[in-house]
Amino acid sequence: MIIAVAQDSQGVEAAKPWYDEAGATYVTLVDPQHQVSSLYNLVNVPSTVWIDEAGQVRRIDEGSYAKIHRNGDFEFGRSDYGPMVLDWVANGETSEYLTPVGELSIPPVEDDALKAAPAFRLGVYFQNQGMTEQAEKYWALAQAFNPDSVNFHRQDWAYTPEEAGENWMKKYGSQTDKPYYRPIVGLDK
Repeated sequence: MIIAVAQDSQGVEAAKPWYDEAGATYVTLVDPQHQVSSLYNLVNVPSTVWIDEAGQVRRIDEGSYAKIHRNGDFEFGRSDYGPMVLDWVANGETSEYLTPVGELSIPPVEDDALKAAPAFRLGVYFQNQGMTEQAEKYWALAQAFNPDSVNFHRQDWAYTPEEAGENWMKKYGSQTDKPYYRPIVGLDK
């Protein structure tokens, strides 16, 4: 079963157009508080968590695009992740891409980064109360506590292609020592 979780502090109003455009025929949820990201220490989207029939987490991946996307000269995504998912669907427990039960570890969270999620949630609370200045204060705290989490930064970015691209370049354009996504394990098989 596929369950998609949109993370947007604006809630259903912001996520619905994306789900509609995708023609989603699977379960769609909205997580304005980013609880799923906090639970699995996800720092960007798209991310996937594979959970087997027994409720065991078998993979956690970021940058898990189903295809390569192009926006003018800018290209992003990957074409090798979809076949991994199809292999799991076809082969279940015998899929070569499953992590054995008990061997998966969620990336550790530094002490300061643990403070980011509650600060972010306070920002969402204030935003919902129409208190923009206070919301931005707590979102800035969340970003300072966990600067590697794009999830906390995206709430401040406008989503016209020009503005989103400009904001992304400001944050990541000069970073050369860190990957944008954690590497996906098992793609070299």
